[in-house]
Amino acid sequence: MNHVARIAYIDHSFHRSTRSTEFLPEILERRGHVVDHFWDDAWQGGKPVAWSDVASHDVVIMFQSFCRPDASYFRQSHPNVVYIPMLDQFGLWQGPLYNLSAFWEPFQGSKVLNFSNALQSMTTAFGIASHFVRYYQPVAASPAAAREGLHGFFWLRRELQLPWKTIRQLIEGVRFDSFHLHLATDPGTPAPQLPSAEDIARHRITTSTWFEHRADLHAVMDRANVYFAPRAEEGIGQSFLEAMGRGQCVVAPNHGTMNEYILPGVNGLLFDIHNPQPLDFSEVARLGEHARESTIAGRAAWEAAEEELVRFILTPSEALYVGRYQHAFAMDAPADPPPATPPAASPIARLRAFSQRHAFFRSTRVIWHPMIRLARQLLGR
Repeated sequence: MNHVARIAYIDHSFHRSTRSTEFLPEILERRGHVVDHFWDDAWQGGKPVAWSDVASHDVVIMFQSFCRPDASYFRQSHPNVVYIPMLDQFGLWQGPLYNLSAFWEPFQGSKVLNFSNALQSMTTAFGIASHFVRYYQPVAASPAAAREGLHGFFWLRRELQLPWKTIRQLIEGVRFDSFHLHLATDPGTPAPQLPSAEDIARHRITTSTWFEHRADLHAVMDRANVYFAPRAEEGIGQSFLEAMGRGQCVVAPNHGTMNEYILPGVNGLLFDIHNPQPLDFSEVARLGEHARESTIAGRAAWEAAEEELVRFILTPSEALYVGRYQHAFAMDAPADPPPATPPAASPIARLRAFSQRHAFFRSTRVIWHPMIRLARQLLGR
C-alpha cells in the first residue's frame, strides 16, 4: 500500500508524559504517513475522545483507550480500526478471567495488534484478526559498568502489589552491597512502607522520591546490577526492558509480560508473587550479560518485523476476514446471496455447519467428531 494514510492515534493520556508509546507513530511517520494524536483523559474524569473526531481518518488506532461509535461493532462504523490492548489492563495476575466475550465482541470484524503472546492467544480465540509482535527498545551501545558484589534497584510504584516486604523475602539470606529504593508511587496508590532500620543498615539502602531530570534517575539505575521489576504485570514493560538492555539481572514476578521475555536462570530471575521465596543471586553477572544479548537479538527481530506490522495496520479489516469463517458474533451480517438452486445438504454437512456456528459444539468436537468419521465410512463418503 503506497498511498499516504491519515491515521488517528488515540492513546491513554498518561502516556503523554512517559512517551512510552511513541515508537509506533514514529514508525508510521517515518514511512510518510500522517499521524494525528488524540489523548483520552476520561480515566481521570477528563474529556474522552469523540468518535466524530476520528471517523474521517483512513485508519483509527486505539492504544489501550478507545472511543465508541453508535454502532454495536466498530466494523459497522469504519473499515480500518486497530485496537492495541495492554496485558495489565485485564489483571490476569490476580486469577483467571472467566468471560471476556462482552469486552471483545465490538471488535469482531476489526483488528487487534498485540504486544503480548497471552493477549494474542486470547484475541485469536475470539476469532479476531490479530497480529503479534514483540517489542524491544534500541539498546545502548555499551552496557552499564560492571561492579563487584550485589547492587540493587527497586522503584516502589505499587505498595499493594509489590511492596518492599516482598523484595525483602527474595533477598533473605544475602547481603547487598548497596540498594536504592525509588519511592515514587503511581497515581491513586497508597504511600510505600519503608524498610526497617535493620534492613537499611544491612543492605546500605538509599532512597529517592523525585528526580528533576530523568538522566539523574538513569544514573542511579546504572549503578545497579540487579533490577527488581516494579509491577506485578506489565503492558509491554519498557522499564524492565531498559534494564535488560543495560545488562542488568532483572528479577520479576512470573507474570506477563515479564515471563514472555525472561527465561529464569537464563537471562533473569522470576518468582511467585503469591509465595515469594529467597532467590539465588550468585550468577547475576552472567544473567545480566545474557539479558543484554537477548535484547540485542530482540531489537533486530523487531526492526525486521516493521514492514509486516505496517502492512497489517494499513490493510482494511475486511481483507483479513475474506474466506476465513462465519463470525460467531456476527449473526446480523448479511449473508452471500444463495445460488439459484441450492443443493440439498446432507445430514453430516448440516451437523458440520451447525458445529461451526455454536461454540458449545466446537468445544465438544472430541466427543462427536469420531461418530461423524464412522458415519462417513459406513456411507462411503
